[in-house]
Amino acid sequence: MFKMTEDLIMLHGLITQREGQNMYGKTTDVLEAAYTEFYESLGIRLHPVSNFTKDIEAIFDEQFDVLIVTGGGTLHPRHYVEPHNAKLQPHRDAVEEKLIMYCVKNEIPIIGVCRGMQHINALFGGKISYSAPFKVPRPRGVDHYVRIVNSDIRLKINNFHSDCVYLENLSTMFYPIVVDEENGSVEAFVSPTMSILAFQWHPERYFETEEGRLFSRHLIQDFLGLPRDDKKPVRD
Repeated sequence: MFKMTEDLIMLHGLITQREGQNMYGKTTDVLEAAYTEFYESLGIRLHPVSNFTKDIEAIFDEQFDVLIVTGGGTLHPRHYVEPHNAKLQPHRDAVEEKLIMYCVKNEIPIIGVCRGMQHINALFGGKISYSAPFKVPRPRGVDHYVRIVNSDIRLKINNFHSDCVYLENLSTMFYPIVVDEENGSVEAFVSPTMSILAFQWHPERYFETEEGRLFSRHLIQDFLGLPRDDKKPVRD
């Protein structure tokens, strides 16, 4: 399944992209460079999937080892507890749903990040809270403490979201592994029956502490059966 290249175990991964528009009003696929840098540092070669492909079935003809469902943007109102009129990404939603269901059916690991976590939760019966009114504010770009479930371990993770999944709105198909106790929200979950790991935070982005960065990295490596390391992505 894995191919060795130099020191790394090379996996092939599919990754979803944000649906956007350029300065001319033309639709675009958008992928933050940090994803590529981070997952390549883990030994995963990424293949971005266009939101506008006409032949998604052809993608499934190629072998791949993991799917990463990315963050950025709001999902359809039917997935939320509260109504909203935020801008939608319908092409992305359709492509992600097909990819997620294919991977579940074929037992291919899935990693959900931020919006990706919310989308996975919603597809399996959970709900999302729009612009969640947290009891303890969580400013974007400011790390905050969370607790690892069934332990006394607390650590800081980054924060780049305003929507969230409260514990009571988590799908029964999943169980939380990291929580924001002060606000009663899910920060990471896994599935006991499907190969799914999902984060509300961004493992590929900046952390204020090495502890948070390494915890995120090691969680993904353990999930995929990769050896742990403490490498940082190489940046130009």
